[in-house]
Amino acid sequence: MKWRDWRLAFYFALAGLLWCVAAGALLYFLPLGMSVSTTSSGAEVESKVSLSTSDPSSLWSLLVPVMLSAVAMWAAARHRRWPLIAATVLVAAFALLGGLSVGLAYVPAALFLIVSVLASSSVRQAPNGDDSAAGKD
Repeated sequence: MKWRDWRLAFYFALAGLLWCVAAGALLYFLPLGMSVSTTSSGAEVESKVSLSTSDPSSLWSLLVPVMLSAVAMWAAARHRRWPLIAATVLVAAFALLGGLSVGLAYVPAALFLIVSVLASSSVRQAPNGDDSAAGKD
């Protein structure tokens, strides 16, 4: 007999989605660094650089992990394992490939989704009907 804890998988996928939304909002509004420019009179002017002051195409780097995590949460809610795995792999790849810019902010979300995939995997029960076969003689 096998069982899957889809409720736990859903909650971890939800946590991953909430993390992506929070990380995206913080990366959008908080300053990422300082920019120094020189005026025509020779004075140096410092300004804070954030993604909200950048061009609109930079929003894709914040929206992609949110959309992928939403797909993972939908898959966990509908008990669909393969879309959950695919979305998890894509979020993890985004976090690793974008690690030098915004990707590191999404590593916890990738970990939440990995745990969600593990919670959705099938587990064998002991033949006598106990909860698990672990720790039996």
